[in-house]
Amino acid sequence: MQNMSPQEIISSAFMKAKKYEGIIHDKAKDYGKNISDSQMQAMLKQIEMTALNHVDKIVIAEKTMHINSLVKKNMSRDIIDALQDLVKDLINQQIFYNENLIIITNPYVRQIFTQMRDDEMRFITMIQQNIESLKSKPTEPNSVVYTTPRENA
Repeated sequence: MQNMSPQEIISSAFMKAKKYEGIIHDKAKDYGKNISDSQMQAMLKQIEMTALNHVDKIVIAEKTMHINSLVKKNMSRDIIDALQDLVKDLINQQIFYNENLIIITNPYVRQIFTQMRDDEMRFITMIQQNIESLKSKPTEPNSVVYTTPRENA
């Protein structure tokens, strides 16, 4: 689906790993505030600290490998790949809203999540139509795209 360089794959994996470790950290910290059992609090604190440690390890690896500068130099993703990546994230978010609509009974929250899910679907459809349009356009090698009209000389 995407033409990503190995550096881009690593960069993307690092970014997602940091995001999810952050979520785990925040949840463990938040849940620990509401639990009175000291053993459970200790376990949640350990999870919280481990998640921070994981983020630190990822940051060190990014710096050691100079991954961010390599990705900037070797960008192979084109606009279609970028749009397909965005569609994938929008679909995942739509799945999240759908899953939660099944278990949440509060009408106000259901209304909010329904609207957000519908927004995601609207964007998915729009982007997919643009992708199809881009795929169907013939490309001209070595063509020059001007941002301002060119005068005939």
